[in-house]
Amino acid sequence: MKHRFNDAPRYTRLLVWLLLLIAAIGWAPLAAAAPNCTASSATLSFASTTISIPSNTSIGSTLATGTATMNFNCTGLSSTDTPATIQAGQYLATLDTTNNPGGPGITFATGVPGLAVLVTATPVQATSQSGNVNDGPTSTAGYVPGSVAYVGCTRRHCTATTSGTVSASYTATLIKTGPIAPGAIPQTNLIPFWWDIRGDGTYGTSKSLGASLILPAISLTAPSCSLTTGSQNIAVTLPAVPTASLSTAGNVTGRTAFNIAVTGCPTSAKSITTYFYSGATIDTASGNLRNSSGTAANVEVQLLNGAGGSAAALSAINLAGAQAQSQNSSQYNISGGAATMNYYAQYIASGAAATAGTVNTNVTFTIAYP
Repeated sequence: MKHRFNDAPRYTRLLVWLLLLIAAIGWAPLAAAAPNCTASSATLSFASTTISIPSNTSIGSTLATGTATMNFNCTGLSSTDTPATIQAGQYLATLDTTNNPGGPGITFATGVPGLAVLVTATPVQATSQSGNVNDGPTSTAGYVPGSVAYVGCTRRHCTATTSGTVSASYTATLIKTGPIAPGAIPQTNLIPFWWDIRGDGTYGTSKSLGASLILPAISLTAPSCSLTTGSQNIAVTLPAVPTASLSTAGNVTGRTAFNIAVTGCPTSAKSITTYFYSGATIDTASGNLRNSSGTAANVEVQLLNGAGGSAAALSAINLAGAQAQSQNSSQYNISGGAATMNYYAQYIASGAAATAGTVNTNVTFTIAYP
């Protein structure tokens, strides 16, 4: 019995050592994560990637605008680090001759003569300056969108490292710098992005984020004359007339004026013609419009050229035949990218005397210019 009592203290000491060892393992500090910043490329978004070249806009006019947002995420910053700095630049896309290094913004060439793209940014304005620490990587052309700093302790807790995000919003404006020809702007990486921790022996060298602000491919098309809203579907209402005014074949009455107007024509277009298409509503014998859905008999609608065109005023338009419209519809001059083509519609008795009823018909037209 005496021997067992003497061994008890030795077992107690072993248990204490084991608990201390377990506690020491539990208290061992974890290794801090290395600082790092990441980002993804962003493509500027335009309402359309096909743009019609305006015909009469002045130098400096805006053709289109696109926007994008870049997010830069930095992690693992400790109390020994200065802020992680986001850098934009060094390998900028080709700058336009109109670019101002001091901003506001950076003006890039598009590869299309007469067209440049100005990129501006918020909350820090983009510039293409170079030669000092606040420019792009290693003091090359660019600027600093922002930085993420170590936050440290708050009232409730302390953290060994800090994570944070910098966001930058971009607006790209396509600007006319001279005459523009149809063509295509290729997809272009405008601005590459980097990061560093300035003054740090390990992280003080600029590191590529592998992310860029991207201008998408954009097609530039030649402008075309556009019908005004009121000319896209024209309703010509002829007046009610007595049947006596159409008692003999060839009698005409109810002459009503209408016009077809266009805008936005290219400067190269000097004249324009309306083409009326032959179709089921055309009387191939008379060249007039049949009363296709009305109830009156022996009556058609005749179209005439109005004043201001190349044909004699009030000359009848023969709508019959595939090429008749080009021979009979008047040609009009374009001035300032716009033109108004004047026409008339009137009742004409066909065959015997017209009978009472309604007159409804239609014709399809298009416009053409050299």
